Amino acid sequence: MNVKRFIFSILLLLGCNSEPARLIIFNAKVWTVDQKNPVAEAVVVQGNRIEYVGSSDSALTFKNGNSRILDAGHRLMLPGFNDAHLHFLSGGMQMMNINLISCKTLAEIQRRIAEKVAEPGKNKWITGRGWDHTVFNKGIWPHRVMIDSVSLDNPVFIRRVDGHVGWANTSAIKAAGIDDKTISPEGGEILRDENGVPTGIFKESAMSLIERVIPPPDESQKLLAIHKALEHARKLGITSVQDNSGIYSIKLYNKLDEMNELTLRISEWMDFDLLRKPDSLLKTIQHYEPYSKNNILRLGLLKGFVDGTLGSRTALLFEPYSDDRSTTGLPQYSEEELTKMICLAESLKYQVGLHAIGTRACWMALNGFSLAKEQYGLRDSRHRLEHAQILLPEDIKRIGELNVVASMQPTHCTSDLRWAYERLGRRCEGAYAWKQILQNEGKIAFGTDWPVEPLDPMRGLYSAVTRKHIDTNLPIGGWYPDERLRIEKAIELYTLGSAFAEFQEHIKGSIEQNKLADLILLSKNILSVPPADILTTRVELTVFDGEIVYRSSSL
Repeated sequence: MNVKRFIFSILLLLGCNSEPARLIIFNAKVWTVDQKNPVAEAVVVQGNRIEYVGSSDSALTFKNGNSRILDAGHRLMLPGFNDAHLHFLSGGMQMMNINLISCKTLAEIQRRIAEKVAEPGKNKWITGRGWDHTVFNKGIWPHRVMIDSVSLDNPVFIRRVDGHVGWANTSAIKAAGIDDKTISPEGGEILRDENGVPTGIFKESAMSLIERVIPPPDESQKLLAIHKALEHARKLGITSVQDNSGIYSIKLYNKLDEMNELTLRISEWMDFDLLRKPDSLLKTIQHYEPYSKNNILRLGLLKGFVDGTLGSRTALLFEPYSDDRSTTGLPQYSEEELTKMICLAESLKYQVGLHAIGTRACWMALNGFSLAKEQYGLRDSRHRLEHAQILLPEDIKRIGELNVVASMQPTHCTSDLRWAYERLGRRCEGAYAWKQILQNEGKIAFGTDWPVEPLDPMRGLYSAVTRKHIDTNLPIGGWYPDERLRIEKAIELYTLGSAFAEFQEHIKGSIEQNKLADLILLSKNILSVPPADILTTRVELTVFDGEIVYRSSSL
């Protein structure tokens, strides 16, 4: 149990009347995301709950000798952001390993690898993430020899920016025992040259051939990574995450919570493949359920993968890729198997979230959700399409009809638009279709997919309202501009929409009386500034569970 909450519980049991200190934030521009009371000036917090939302004058009447008073200086206050889809532990680990996201040339990638090789530790594994062959290699898959030139002895394995393709050097391939006779696993592919020799590129499930021999990080390394991720999240105003770090990670989060060091709420996802053995699923849930507590930690949905990614051409389409007619992507399940597993989850009353990016993958997932609904009635399942990037027109409508949540990441749109038309052609008309989904009464939750994209919510908000590439500010008017959202709606999808996606809208996601006190103050009023200024807006105060966990030097 969190130390602060434990001490307060003991005081109550002993009959002590001392109330938790009130936090009064006044003179703010409060955007509540509450349709009944959208605008206010002040918020009063007692304990970890919001006690009052309204005028500054009325808020100050709550003042007593045990109160903390903060003048917001007319800054914009919002609910804390809720990232509906990320990999929190992986994000923290990336902060400790090689980060190649900003690399625009092969020379820069090689320099960063060489720097890591030069660090102490003979023959140590070099790992990292973030390269993008569409940026540094003209869309051509890189080769193992490009890494060999700077690391002959150290095995190197670095994931592409989307995490669905790995790039290995010769040393790593040998360490994994892979040669020209190694068979690609189901759902994956080992790229080979004309002689059948692996080139160093491993797609989807084929990455496991390398990763199974990489020494895993120990608990101390994981805790350090989470600490780095928590610090990063506090500065960005993120107070809730829906995390795909592996169910075991909830033990690490629990350890930090017991030390009063966990500064966001976590819904930790489980592996969809546990449905292959229902007994194992139930045992897993029984084992980890005790770590769910106090609206801080909880077990979330069952997460599975139907396909890969557009950048890797592994997202599953009905027709071949426009720039590679030899492939339609890599399915991770047959339609029959996927539907059977979805129906089993529905019968057990578990929420399902399926990574589905291409048209055929989204169609398959929605077919499964539809059949599960027919067989098991009208339960409020809130099954989710994770990413839902390319949709058929009829499937845009089905999302609303089936009460499916489209869990989407706005920065995927603005990162992918450089090459999306090359991959898809006219199919882009159904790409990242936020506005169409909402117009058809669909539900959306926003997130980042960190570390695939940066964790900063401002980048997502900017992408949602402009549909322009963040670095170039192009195209003028935005890519398929009819899909742009108003900033108010984008904020809602990043707060209340994300809370709805995890069945938590009754306790968070908006600034309302009796809801959890997760609040942020911004350096600029993003409701009224030009869209370009959203990118330079910073969080100046983060309140989590009623406590100030980040405060900038300017406040």
